[in-house]
Amino acid sequence: MVRKESIEVRLKELDEIIQELFKYKDANPDTLKRDLSQRWIIERGLIAGASIIFDVTDHILSEDFGFYAESYEDSLRGLFEKGVISEDLYKQIKGLEGFRNILIHRYTGIDSDLVFENFHRSLKAFPRFAREVLTWMERA
Repeated sequence: MVRKESIEVRLKELDEIIQELFKYKDANPDTLKRDLSQRWIIERGLIAGASIIFDVTDHILSEDFGFYAESYEDSLRGLFEKGVISEDLYKQIKGLEGFRNILIHRYTGIDSDLVFENFHRSLKAFPRFAREVLTWMERA
């Protein structure tokens, strides 16, 4: 059974990351190309947010469903298939593992347009993830 407190602590951390990322909501692709410091802040926030999402996802799947995914993408799909998150949210965050890996490992450099696109998607998806998980926990 999922330890509610453990998930709530992680979601609180996610909320802190979201609040920090929202400080940069008016950034545009040109800003990210010119201002390396701002891009690094956003990239680090995206890495941290994605890591928390994957941690929460794996915790829920293993503790509540006895499901151990082979990849983070499998765990996101598992969360959708188990009814924890909606199909719409799943479609929104699908591909998060690949983007996180690009940021962490700097595969072939990092395209600031890709960072911008994922940043703005995350501003919507990260808070939605937290809401849907909290709603699921209330029902469970």
